[in-house]
Amino acid sequence: MDYKKANANYLAAQVLGASPNRLIEMLLEGAIKQTKMAIYSITNKQIDRAHQQLINAQEIVSELESVLDVETGGEIATQLKSLYVFIYEQLVTANIKKEIAPIEKAQQLLNELLVTWQELMTTID
Repeated sequence: MDYKKANANYLAAQVLGASPNRLIEMLLEGAIKQTKMAIYSITNKQIDRAHQQLINAQEIVSELESVLDVETGGEIATQLKSLYVFIYEQLVTANIKKEIAPIEKAQQLLNELLVTWQELMTTID
C-alpha cells in the first residue's frame, strides 16, 4: 500500500468515526491548511497548484455554510452564514487575482472560527 492510499484510508477512518462537532473542527482545519498551501504556492509562482488549493478551500467553506440551520440557529447562524459567504468571496477574489491579501483575510477569520469552535466544544464536553 502506497503512502497516498494509506493516508486516504486513515482520513476516511477519522471522518467516519468523528462526531459532528469534530467534523466541523476538521473542516475548519482543512480550510486553513488549504489557505496556507495556497499562499505558499502563489509566493512560489505555482499558479495551477494555488488555484486547486483555493478551490479546495472554497469547497470546504461552502460545505460549512450549507450545513448551517438558520431556522434553528437563529441570529447566530445567520451571522455565521454571512461570515462564510464573506470568506468564500475572499477566496474567490484571491483565486481570480492570485493575490495573497484576500487569502490572509480569509485565513485569519477561519483561525478565529476554529479557536472559538474549540473553546465552545470544551464547554460542551
